Amino acid sequence: MDDNIKIGDWVRSYGSGIWKVHRILELNDFDIQSQTNKPRTVVFSSRFVNDSYKRSFSAESCDSAFVYHLDLKEKEELDSFIKSNPELVTKFDAYKPKSIDAIYNANVNIPASGSQTDLEEALSSFQELNLEQIYNQLIESKIGSSDAKGWTAQFVSSNHECLNGKLLYSFSRVLAF
Repeated sequence: MDDNIKIGDWVRSYGSGIWKVHRILELNDFDIQSQTNKPRTVVFSSRFVNDSYKRSFSAESCDSAFVYHLDLKEKEELDSFIKSNPELVTKFDAYKPKSIDAIYNANVNIPASGSQTDLEEALSSFQELNLEQIYNQLIESKIGSSDAKGWTAQFVSSNHECLNGKLLYSFSRVLAF
């Protein structure tokens, strides 16, 4: 990412097309593999047009490493397109991007009972926790697994809910496969 990307900038992003930045989230979240906190920036943007300059409203979030400003030629082309299409710009300005959730999938042990309901009940108290808290509670409760043969517990951070640079996740469901 360009160091100076800010809300309102026109950019290229992970997805194709031309995007406008509407949110930037600075995180210092727990990295499970290294057992340390690592800084990262998440950029939320709304697509205005695809690469063929056809209307293509959508929203995405991605790591800042995938986001960069338009080059001079692209910026001039976009400015000309905007000037020639005021109705489309008005529609885009009225567009409200959907919230984008962050998802964390954790390997978990299959309970002795073999019951998905039992596991869901045990995980139901995992609410509004950051990754480090989830990881530690899974290990302490012996629910967590490094074995790929278990099930998957899915945790969701609604709209990338964040507290002190850490995403907050709540248990969502068990994927029994």
